[in-house]
Amino acid sequence: MRRFLIISICLLLSSPSYAEDTALAQAAKTIQPAVQAAANYTQKSILQTMASGDGALADGAKRAMATLEHQERMKNRGPRQTMQECIKPNSVIDDDVKECMEGLRPRTW
Repeated sequence: MRRFLIISICLLLSSPSYAEDTALAQAAKTIQPAVQAAANYTQKSILQTMASGDGALADGAKRAMATLEHQERMKNRGPRQTMQECIKPNSVIDDDVKECMEGLRPRTW
């Protein structure tokens, strides 16, 4: 019950409906990253639990996990590069080169 109350208060405080100059709005801005991190962790834990089973629900959870992973990689990617900068010796183009071009992998070859 205590956890539910804390989560409810955090969600209430993190809603954008409060004026910007109130103390409550400032408190909401302060704790919003912590609330978001807890929500992301909970979502990933639930998806992992669901994905460990069998059936359609597990398949959907696996797809959702893959989508979340892709979104995180896109948020944290580096600068994009040209194919000429990323191409492997002997003009080899593969998935590593594609990821290098998108900024998801550094050129290490």
